[in-house]
Amino acid sequence: MKTIALFVMLSLLGGITRSQPVSTVTFMLKNNGLVPREFRFLERHPASEYPNVFTAYLLPGQSYTVRLKVGTSLALVTQTEINATMQGQVVPGKPLLVVQPDDAGKTINLIQKR
Repeated sequence: MKTIALFVMLSLLGGITRSQPVSTVTFMLKNNGLVPREFRFLERHPASEYPNVFTAYLLPGQSYTVRLKVGTSLALVTQTEINATMQGQVVPGKPLLVVQPDDAGKTINLIQKR
């Protein structure tokens, strides 16, 4: 009985050490403009087969908290680009960033000054 319990314990521990969790990063996306806006985002992670699209309605100065896997590319897109993505086309959008571990806790301004 003890050998069975030992075997089960070792196999569980072996499974834990083999699977490494994908690290995630939490950061903020901020509307640094003067008017309320609707922002559409397209996120792609190399390990994911399909992209993810999400929308945030932000008032001036308001921030939106995002939690993404390291290596995920995030881009601002239009509705036309979202439609093309849903049809299987690869649309780059306006690249915002590729998530890195040092992005944790940062605030990214969505309105770029020219």
